[in-house]
Amino acid sequence: MKLQDWETTQFLFQEEYRVPLLSSAVAAVLGTAGELILPLLLTIGLLGRYAALGLSAVNVLAVVSYAHVLLSDGFEAALGQHYLWGLMLLTLLVFGTGRLSLDGVIAKRADALP
Repeated sequence: MKLQDWETTQFLFQEEYRVPLLSSAVAAVLGTAGELILPLLLTIGLLGRYAALGLSAVNVLAVVSYAHVLLSDGFEAALGQHYLWGLMLLTLLVFGTGRLSLDGVIAKRADALP
């Protein structure tokens, strides 16, 4: 949806999301790219730790930028979802994506080279 209506996406980053340290235009591009590209990398298991780190940054920035809503009464479950995603991404950062991921296959082939 963010790509289909870029004007609305930019409006949200200008008026609703309060991303610190970045202009709303840069935040809109980076946030949208991160939400689209990084999950794809995780799904195929390529650059998994980097993708998990990038999504962790998106997750933290979402909480910081939307804290005025997430820290309000009645939004405890929404904040809990960010904690859950943070824990899952931390697990991938620590343990990697596994042997069946593209990262694992590439590492196995690299180890087999003389």
